[in-house]
Amino acid sequence: MGNENSGPVRNLVQAEAIHGGVHFHEQQAPEVPGQLLPEPVNFVDREPEREALDALLAEQRGARAGCVVISGIRGVGKSALGTYWSHRVIDSFEHGQVRFDFGQRSLGEAAEHCLRSLGVAGDRIPLSDDDKIALLRTKTKGRKLLFFFDNVGDLAHVAKLLPASAESVVLCTSHHDAADLVLDGVRPIRLTALEPGHALDYLRRSGLGERIDAEPAAAAELVDRCGRLPHVLRLVARTLQRRTSWSIARAVRELSDKRRRRDHLHEAFAALDLAVEQLPRATAELYPWLGVFPGPVFSAGAVAALADLAEIDAELRLDELHRTCLVEKNDQEQYFLHDLVREHASETPSEAAEKLDAARQGDDALRRLVGWYRRQGAFADRMVMEPSRLRVVDDEVEGENPFGTREEALEWLERERVNILGMVRLAGESDLHVDVIALCDGPLWALHNQHKHYSDTLQALASAIESATAIEDPVAEARMRSLRGQLLMECGELDEAYEECAKAVSAAERAGHRRILASALEFQGKVLHARDEFAEAIGNFEQARRLNEELGRRRGMALQEYLMGKSLSGLGRYDEALTVLGTALDRLAEFPEDRRTPGRIGVATARAHQALGQHEQAVSVLREVIAATRERQASFDLGEPLELIADSLAATGQPGARECLVEALEIYEQAESPKAERVARKLGDG
Repeated sequence: MGNENSGPVRNLVQAEAIHGGVHFHEQQAPEVPGQLLPEPVNFVDREPEREALDALLAEQRGARAGCVVISGIRGVGKSALGTYWSHRVIDSFEHGQVRFDFGQRSLGEAAEHCLRSLGVAGDRIPLSDDDKIALLRTKTKGRKLLFFFDNVGDLAHVAKLLPASAESVVLCTSHHDAADLVLDGVRPIRLTALEPGHALDYLRRSGLGERIDAEPAAAAELVDRCGRLPHVLRLVARTLQRRTSWSIARAVRELSDKRRRRDHLHEAFAALDLAVEQLPRATAELYPWLGVFPGPVFSAGAVAALADLAEIDAELRLDELHRTCLVEKNDQEQYFLHDLVREHASETPSEAAEKLDAARQGDDALRRLVGWYRRQGAFADRMVMEPSRLRVVDDEVEGENPFGTREEALEWLERERVNILGMVRLAGESDLHVDVIALCDGPLWALHNQHKHYSDTLQALASAIESATAIEDPVAEARMRSLRGQLLMECGELDEAYEECAKAVSAAERAGHRRILASALEFQGKVLHARDEFAEAIGNFEQARRLNEELGRRRGMALQEYLMGKSLSGLGRYDEALTVLGTALDRLAEFPEDRRTPGRIGVATARAHQALGQHEQAVSVLREVIAATRERQASFDLGEPLELIADSLAATGQPGARECLVEALEIYEQAESPKAERVARKLGDG
C-alpha cells in the first residue's frame, strides 16, 4: 500500500513491524485563561481615558509589553474602567487574560498565579521569586496576553512582571500615582470624579431614571453630595433601590445630616481610613490639617504656616499625599482635595487631629495661617498697585517680595481669592480684627481694582467695618467705609453709597487724620459725581486737593485734579475740564509706576472731546488707552474705553463699533457689572 501519507490525519504511525499493543497518548492544548471579572454594569464616560488605553495597542515598543497604570482616589472607578476596556479589546489577546488582585499579596504570589494560569504545573514552579519571574518571561515570550493586576500597592512590582512580548499588555490599577514610571515605559492614567452629567447618567442606568426626572434639582444636588464618585453613587443607588418610598430629596437630606451621612457612606470613609493608616507617620500627621482650608486650593507655603512646618517639609508631605491619590495637584503648584477627602480630613480621629483641635482652641494655627495670607497679600498688593498708596494697616512690609512681576502677583490674588475671603471670615470669628482690616485694605482691594467680585468683596468690607468699630479705630473705619462706599457706587446703590461715605468722612474728622480725611472726601466726592451733584463733588475734590498739597502728596493732587476734570465735564465746562485733566496727566509723569491712572484720565479726556463733538480726537486718545490697558492686562478697565470708542466710531462712520461693544459687554457681564445692561441696549439698538 506504500509508505506515503497525503491529507490531514489526527494520529499517524509508520512502522515496518509492530510487536505488542499500540497506545496513543493525546497531548491536550493548553487551556486559554479568561480570568476577567464580568463587565461592569452602568459604566459611563471615561472616553479620554479609554482613548489613551486604545493608543496602547497601536504603539511601537520593541520586545516589551505595553503597560498602563490607572490610579486615583478609592471609589473613583479604576477597576471598572480597566475591566470595561479589557472586555472591549479581548479579541486582541488570543492567548488569554490573566487577572490577579494584589491586595496585601506579594510579588512572588503574583508570579506564581500567572504561571499556573498559563498551564505550569505546581511542581514545576521554582521556589525563588526571581526564578518564577524568569520562567514567566519564558512562558509569555511571543504570546498575546493581557495581564490585569488590580490594587497594586508597590508599583515597582509592575516593572518586574512585564513580559518580554510586544504583543502583550499589562494593565494595573493602584492608589499610587505612576507618573514617576513614565521613563520606564509605563503610561499613567489618573482618574478624577465624574462630570455632573455623567454622574446623573450613572444613576439613571441604575434604574432611577423616573425618580431623577421627577426631581431634577434634587438629583443634581445628590450627585454633588456623592462627590460624583462611582462607588459612592453605587452605594446611594443601592439604598434608593432598597428604600422605594424615598424621594431623591429625602436621599439628599440623609446625606446632609452628618451622622446619617457617615452611616450611609461607611464603606467610602472606611476606605479613606485605611489609606491614611498606610501613610508614613509624618505624612499622616499633616493630613488632618488639610481639612481646615476654606477655599478649593492651597499652597505648600500656606500648609507650612498652618502646620508650623518648614515649607520644604510641607511640600514633601503634600507630594507624598499626591502620590497616594489623597491630594490632587494642578499645573500652578497648588494642591486640592476631593470633597469627600476634605470632609474626611477635617474629621480624621487621630493624634494629629487632637493637636489640631488644641491649636484651633488656642488660635495659634489660625494666627499663623491668617498671618501668612496677610503677608503674602501685602506683597501682592504692592506689586499690583502703587506701593505708596494709602493703607491703614501694613503700611510697611519687610523682606523680599516673592512675586517677580505684577502679572504673577495678580494671578496669585485671583487664585487665592476664596482663601483670602475665608481668612477674613475666620479672623473675624476669632476677633483678629486687625487682620480682617489688613486683608480687606490690602489684597482684596488690590484685586478689586483689577478684577471685580462685588458681592464677596462687599461682604468682606462689611466685616472689616465691624472689626474697625470693635477696636475703636476711626482711621480704619473711615477707610473701610470709603472702600465699601466705592463698591456700592459702582453697583448703582448711590443712596447707600453716600451714607457710607458720609460716615467715613465723620470718622476721619474724629480721628484728626488729614490723609485719611482727604481720601474720605475723595470717595464721597465720587458718589456726589455719580448722583450728578457735580458742583458739590468739585467742592470735595478741591478740599481733598488742598489737604494733599499740605501733605506734599503730589500724586494725591493729580488724582483730585483728574476727578475735578470729570465733574467739570458734568457741568458742561468741557474746555476747563480738558485743561485740568492735562495738568493731572502732566503731574502723574512724576510717577511712572502708576500705569492705571493715566488711562483713567484718558477716558475722561475722551468724554470731554466727545461732548465737544471732537470724535476724531476722542478716538485717538482712546486707542492709546486701550493699547496701554491691554498691555497691563487689566480686563475690567477695558470696558469703558471700548464702549466709548464704539460711540465715536459710530459717530464718524468708522468700522469696528459693534465689535468693541461686544467685547465691552463680555467684560461687564463677567464682572456682574450693572453697566452690562446699558451696553446690551446699545447693541440691540444697533
